[in-house]
Amino acid sequence: MRIRKPAAITLLAGTLLTLSACGRGAGDRTPEEWLSLAYSGLASTDQYAFTGSMSIKTAAGLEFKPEIFEGKVVDHKQLTVQTRSQDPLRFNPVQVLQTLNETNDKVTIENGGAGKDSITLYIKEMTEASTEKWKQRLRGELDRIGEDAELAPPVGSGQKAEWTKELERSKRQLEEMLSTLQANTEYELVIDRDRLLPLSMDEQTSFRYSYKGKPASEERQTTVRFQSFDGSTSDTVQRALNRVTMD
Repeated sequence: MRIRKPAAITLLAGTLLTLSACGRGAGDRTPEEWLSLAYSGLASTDQYAFTGSMSIKTAAGLEFKPEIFEGKVVDHKQLTVQTRSQDPLRFNPVQVLQTLNETNDKVTIENGGAGKDSITLYIKEMTEASTEKWKQRLRGELDRIGEDAELAPPVGSGQKAEWTKELERSKRQLEEMLSTLQANTEYELVIDRDRLLPLSMDEQTSFRYSYKGKPASEERQTTVRFQSFDGSTSDTVQRALNRVTMD
């Protein structure tokens, strides 16, 4: 019981926050409160599913094929994310919303007048936080490539030596790029006004860095759509999902 108690307290706090906010008029809520309520609502939901896509485009016009993914959360913590490729994708919507609550630089209401079923927030993440987040993520991805190679090393001592050399070169190149990296991330979050749950979340991140002494840039866009909260979809959620389609 002592092990489960902190999680129960966290969920209870989120529930109490949601219930207390339900007694207030929508016009009384600040943009930051809407964001906090969306995070609390999703964190306290036992089960939900989501689908999404992630695409990358360079300043030179090179555009990679979008990565399509879908995920499901059961009992708050059993997270599975599947993609159409063999590359694993680590994405947790609750962690994203939690980070935005803690590291947002600006939150504004873009759309959410009286009578609307949903409310739309524009959120800008702190540049320093976004940059550090991506530095850690990119280093982690390269480390995982090295770990996978250790589990299934290239055949032959010559190939293994060449792979190790290439991995070290890639690490030096990455660190050179990360030393000049600046990441700017913005979000558009659509929230179900009645259930206080996120319906969709669009992320746009721009990267600026130096590569071999020359300036370079990339754009990353991630689109996420939520559905099947606690195994069912409310009429409000269904109507909003019909309007918010996958790009």
